[in-house]
Amino acid sequence: MTTSARRRSAARLAAVQAVYATAITGARIQDVLKDVLEGRLGGEALADIPDPEGLFEPREEATPLAPADSLMLTSLGRGTVAEAARLDEIIDGSLSGDWSGARLEMLVRSILRVAVYELTGMPDVPPRVTITEYVDLAGAFYDGPEVKLVNAVLDRIARQVHPEAFAPR
Repeated sequence: MTTSARRRSAARLAAVQAVYATAITGARIQDVLKDVLEGRLGGEALADIPDPEGLFEPREEATPLAPADSLMLTSLGRGTVAEAARLDEIIDGSLSGDWSGARLEMLVRSILRVAVYELTGMPDVPPRVTITEYVDLAGAFYDGPEVKLVNAVLDRIARQVHPEAFAPR
């Protein structure tokens, strides 16, 4: 992965974290983004460090993330919060089976909101890239049905918004 791709991936993660923080705390998105960009929030992930002898459970250790693409981060964060109601309509309309908008955890909703904003508001990003990035991001937080849900919802929305990207060749 190139440095710029890592920076875009870091921007997506930071945007999800910022959107989640605003939903949970009621903070203004510009304040949360400022904290992220100035290094007071985010920038690290917990990694499992295995015991070399295999006697103990892995320990968690903070590891630095690539710096986020600041332009992409601010665009995703501000756009997602500004258009949350529209994004929720799209998301809720794309749920099927046992899933309903009321059933979504706030973190899953935050992942979907940012991803759907990217799919609908950033036409220069290939939709398959967007789907892969956010499914991978969901997989960093969940190992259950949430990852499949994110994949299914984003695939459904991407095919509606970008049918040309999924047309047979």
